Amino acid sequence: MQRKRIYEVMPKKCKSCPFNTDKNGRHPCPRLVSEIQRRVLTEASQICHHPVIYNQPETHLCRGARDFQLEMFYRLGVIDAPTDEAWESKRSMQNAKHN
Repeated sequence: MQRKRIYEVMPKKCKSCPFNTDKNGRHPCPRLVSEIQRRVLTEASQICHHPVIYNQPETHLCRGARDFQLEMFYRLGVIDAPTDEAWESKRSMQNAKHN
């Protein structure tokens, strides 16, 4: 069985993050954000696109997508708070069950 790679999450949204909003609270590309939101709730976390723009290695997850995941999983009762710490706590508990 192949072990999943654990990526760190960007500490903040990059300047070109699709989850940034304008002064009216709108995303620059709502269709893209909607597709990423669907994917991060049903398939996998989103790698930050920023390194690809600058031809750098992809080493981190998207902060905007993770913030969305945190909020949704908190609202669903999967995690205790919409924080990275609650996410890590849940992941640690899941790993302990499987080991």
